[in-house]
Amino acid sequence: MSHTGIRTAAAAVTAVAVLASVAGCGSGGGSDGKSLRYWSMWTENEPQAEVLKSAIKDFTKDTGIKVDVQWQGRTVMEKLAPTLTTGKVPDLVDQSDDKMYPTLIASGRAKDLSGVFDRPATGEKGPLSSKLKMSYMDYLRELPDGGGKKWMVPYEVTSVNLWYDGADKSVKAPATWDDLLDTCAQLKKKDRACISADGDQPVYIGWWLDYLADRIGGDGVMKKAITDKSGKGWDDPAVKEAAEKVRELVDKGYLLKGFDASKYPEQQNRWAEGKAAFNLNGSWLPTETAKFAKKGFDVKAAPFPSAVPGKGGKRNATDVRLFGFAVPKQAKNAAAAEKFISYFMAKKRLDGIASKAGNITPRPDIEAPPVLKDVKEQLESTPSREQMPGSVTDYVDKVFYPAYKELFFGEATPDQFLAKIKKLHTAYAKARR
Repeated sequence: MSHTGIRTAAAAVTAVAVLASVAGCGSGGGSDGKSLRYWSMWTENEPQAEVLKSAIKDFTKDTGIKVDVQWQGRTVMEKLAPTLTTGKVPDLVDQSDDKMYPTLIASGRAKDLSGVFDRPATGEKGPLSSKLKMSYMDYLRELPDGGGKKWMVPYEVTSVNLWYDGADKSVKAPATWDDLLDTCAQLKKKDRACISADGDQPVYIGWWLDYLADRIGGDGVMKKAITDKSGKGWDDPAVKEAAEKVRELVDKGYLLKGFDASKYPEQQNRWAEGKAAFNLNGSWLPTETAKFAKKGFDVKAAPFPSAVPGKGGKRNATDVRLFGFAVPKQAKNAAAAEKFISYFMAKKRLDGIASKAGNITPRPDIEAPPVLKDVKEQLESTPSREQMPGSVTDYVDKVFYPAYKELFFGEATPDQFLAKIKKLHTAYAKARR
């Protein structure tokens, strides 16, 4: 299964394509309680879609409520945007929290779903909230009206980890940054790369700086850097130290050659072939690279290593990204949409996200796929933090990546990187006042 839709380097859909798609999906329809319109982020043949299709079929059989599902793909939020001012919105949508927020949540157009959490999942006892690891949602931003963070009901949890081959005797999970550098140095002596990275993926390479800054300065350093309109957040010494550590990886030649000119998924596939020891990536990596893995490859995930201690903060937090349901405020069949959410979140149906789609769910009582068991243990034993906290697609494309790629590609010093990103950041903030 691919999560390419979360890659902020993906090309934006043109306005014409968006409007054409909206027009092709029918009008809003009335409220009859016997049907609902669902726009999904998945394409029809993906494993998640297969799990959802099965649940939809059973839901209609059990309740009589028909579900008109449109498999919109990763641009579902772009397609949703024009409908939010027309009243012809779908009743139910799903996507990752970072994609939902700027389109549906920040505009105040999402329904508070607290009631779904307060009620049992269909056929179960006790509120849904008692069945979920609710702390996964701690990092979510609140509704604009102060209505809390329950605008999404997550059904899939992903994280970012340092991946390696457990069968490789020359590689072990690094507990500290120095451990990682030591392993890289030993591998270099054997003329072997330590780290693979697809340089055309802004968020993927950005996770190195993102994790390091918060490991050094405490949770919140990167969020301030990204969200402080003044740009002063980029002056934090922890950010500079993180940038220095990233540049050290490049200067010492620890990255697999070609990273600066690679086209996804070239470098992650070469990691699976054993050409590099580590790959910093999401929990979808094992599935995406399975057909390229060398014989005997034992996929393991380690937490991002600790770095120089700072003052306070959650320095063992794990990057989390949630995928789940939301209901637009203008939905004419919101009650039916909520019924479907409660139906799907029951253990016997949600289990398919793990057993068939190969991913982690927010329910601790559902076993993770074997290859993700260590990831689930990390998620359940550490605080959750948002990946690239507070960022949105156009910020990454217009501010972060243009400056950061020069640092990561060895074309700029840490000071030059910080000077450029501050300049781009302040211009970006000024344009949005």
